[in-house]
Amino acid sequence: MRDIVFYDFDFNRLADFNKFISFNIEKKYCGYGNVEIHYSLSDNGVLTLLEENPYIFFVAGEHSAIVTGWRVGEDIAVFGRTPEWLLTKRGANEMAFALATPEDIVRSVISTAAGDFVTFGDAVGLGAPQKYSTNKVRVLYDVVCEVLNGQNLGFRIVPDISLRQFVCSVYEGEEALCMISPSSRTAYDMTYTVEKQDMATGSGWYEQKYTDMGGWDAYNNSPSLSEGQASNAYTFYEITSESYYQNGSKYYPVERFDLKCTKGYYLYCDSLSGEWKITNERPDTIWVYLNNSGETGAKKWDAVLTGTKTREEAVAEISKLNRNNETGCETKSIVYGEDYKLGDIVKVQTEFGAFKKAEKKRVAAVSVYYDVDKSGIVPVLKSLEE
Repeated sequence: MRDIVFYDFDFNRLADFNKFISFNIEKKYCGYGNVEIHYSLSDNGVLTLLEENPYIFFVAGEHSAIVTGWRVGEDIAVFGRTPEWLLTKRGANEMAFALATPEDIVRSVISTAAGDFVTFGDAVGLGAPQKYSTNKVRVLYDVVCEVLNGQNLGFRIVPDISLRQFVCSVYEGEEALCMISPSSRTAYDMTYTVEKQDMATGSGWYEQKYTDMGGWDAYNNSPSLSEGQASNAYTFYEITSESYYQNGSKYYPVERFDLKCTKGYYLYCDSLSGEWKITNERPDTIWVYLNNSGETGAKKWDAVLTGTKTREEAVAEISKLNRNNETGCETKSIVYGEDYKLGDIVKVQTEFGAFKKAEKKRVAAVSVYYDVDKSGIVPVLKSLEE
């Protein structure tokens, strides 16, 4: 690996430090990874660099990371995260896309929220056109991952020193021809981990915000409303006039939707059935139960989501709460970057005694390590249904 070159956020070169004790970096297909570098205490220049420059990143060959902290003890440990992490530091405003590819959506939201430091190359239109919307401010990173994960796409952000900007690209893994398994002598130190603690069986609770539809003239039924419409769900109107009829000099109240519509009260709907109700308090949020589970009894595991969601966001989040099936191993006789790359789909055979399981898996992440004795790459392989 080449020297580790540190830069400030204006892309000024600050220092080179290549005499590290160990270097570990994790890269993810769709997300940010972690970095840890250890230096000897005798490298006094490292501490001076860290203390005097609050915003720095480094480039080490094909690797790069933002420095997020450090610890001094028996040695100097420098911690960082890959540049995709920078998207967690920006918010994305509410948005709506009638029909756009995931790549186009991501390019648009990043350009709007982080266009002052992130740029793009040419678009290639990855992914099938889809609808996407959110009615609240969200973390930019969460929006990007949600849009891309839905169609198994990845993204990367890398510093371009000549452009003096961070460059983002959306990409798609390919199907690689290699087989990763102990018996084919392409894998060793294999681990197979299954985690089901956070799994849900398609059902759960989420908090949804009512949509303020403005004023409603009960006397004229304006705008025109009717009962039993799915579009009524989780909306409300402020009643701006009473519903009544006049007979001579007298006024008599008239009910709409079998409700007494009092001026200053609110007409609202709290279910998908589309039935209207009346309240004297302005509706805010409501807890909604999603039941898309085919399981019953103790086999039915609900989720309780945090933060307000739309129904579409809740369905997408619950659908991701599956069994986590992960294989880790070190590879040999195949070369990362040539035989397989981050995001690719590879053939994997897990082998432990009599237990064997062959399946296609995605290279969801890779961990690269260097130390005084050896170096290597450990791919993290996840089942395609995840």
